[in-house]
Amino acid sequence: SVHHVVIFPHMAQGHTIPLLDISKALSNRGLKVTIITTPSNAPFISSRTNKHPNITLSIIPFPKVPDLPQGCENTADLPSMALFTTFIEATKKMKQPFEDVLRNMIDDGCPPICVISDFFLGWTLESCHLFDSNSFTQTYC
Repeated sequence: SVHHVVIFPHMAQGHTIPLLDISKALSNRGLKVTIITTPSNAPFISSRTNKHPNITLSIIPFPKVPDLPQGCENTADLPSMALFTTFIEATKKMKQPFEDVLRNMIDDGCPPICVISDFFLGWTLESCHLFDSNSFTQTYC
């Protein structure tokens, strides 16, 4: 079977672009890559990965939080960097949908061999520890 890697970039272009480069490099080596993102970040990612058939997107909702404008799913959309901490806190509410994606992959018989997530999504490490250590390992970048 084809090895499968999950990549979960932080919702900021400067963090996403390097992880897209890693995704393409892994894809070019024959690995299946799933990039986890949110609805408004998906078009940017798709436009840069659509020539790579081994790369797919798994889209999970960005949480609605009172202090962030609706549709604000990327740091570039923040009206003020004073809301950066609020944005980071909001991403923690993505924990359950992230775990659901991983659980579905495992249940479908296509568990990732590793999860590469962003430093700003540090809570993903705890999520990965919920699963059998034989399912996959996790790397931060």
